[in-house]
Amino acid sequence: MQKSEIDITNYLKENTPNMISEWLDSIYSMEKPYTSFVYAPLYKDELRADSKQTASLIIDFFSTDKEQFESSLTNWLNHMYKRRMENEVPLPEVLMTLDKLRYQFLKWSGKFAIQTESFTKNDYYEVVHAINFAFDIINEKFTDLYFSQIMHHLSAQQSMIEEISTPIISITDHIAILPLIGHVDDDRAKHLMETATSRCSQLNIDYLCIDLSAITTFETTLVEMLFSLADILKLLGIELVLSGITPKMAQQMVLLDADIEIPAYHSLKEVLHEKV
Repeated sequence: MQKSEIDITNYLKENTPNMISEWLDSIYSMEKPYTSFVYAPLYKDELRADSKQTASLIIDFFSTDKEQFESSLTNWLNHMYKRRMENEVPLPEVLMTLDKLRYQFLKWSGKFAIQTESFTKNDYYEVVHAINFAFDIINEKFTDLYFSQIMHHLSAQQSMIEEISTPIISITDHIAILPLIGHVDDDRAKHLMETATSRCSQLNIDYLCIDLSAITTFETTLVEMLFSLADILKLLGIELVLSGITPKMAQQMVLLDADIEIPAYHSLKEVLHEKV
């Protein structure tokens, strides 16, 4: 490490408390405060400790020991990510506060460059580049973790939605109902086919009634799914029946030229009256 790098590193270490104080002031003086409670004045000490760890991580980037920086980065991510996710801090707010700290590093580096005659323009360029590069790294790493967690959460929610959107309810030992709600696209149709076939086989029923009274659109995808499901269930010794067919659905079925050879009833009540 060159003397100029050692000098600027020591200077930034010595002035870390000043940078953090100005950083906190910039947060609490905002006209529109952050939405997360972790940035509230009540948690100022915790926020100061977090920013101290971040500042130490940035300073470690100046070291020739890159393993030290990687170790510090891992520790920082484990702590900062866990704390921010547990408290549901919006990602934009995390990135904005990091950028405010970046500004403090650049500002104090500029002060050092102005008051140090031996610190050349090239030295200052290298410092600015290093600071920006270090902050870009931690922003990227944090964002990747955040995105992965969000995708995992969305995937878990999607699985839950798929389960509750295919509720096959056993009414008797012989009949079960499947009320459909909303719109059936290709993905949902595939899931319905797989779930209905498996569940009906497990229940060992004679009839599956699909109630369509809450379906918003009766399109080709749904018609084709009903045909295919009827054929599969028939091979399993199960008859598919429909309920909740509205006049509008009937019109759509005619427009789609769908000759559905599946027993259909006006209401679920009629199905239960005949089959139970």
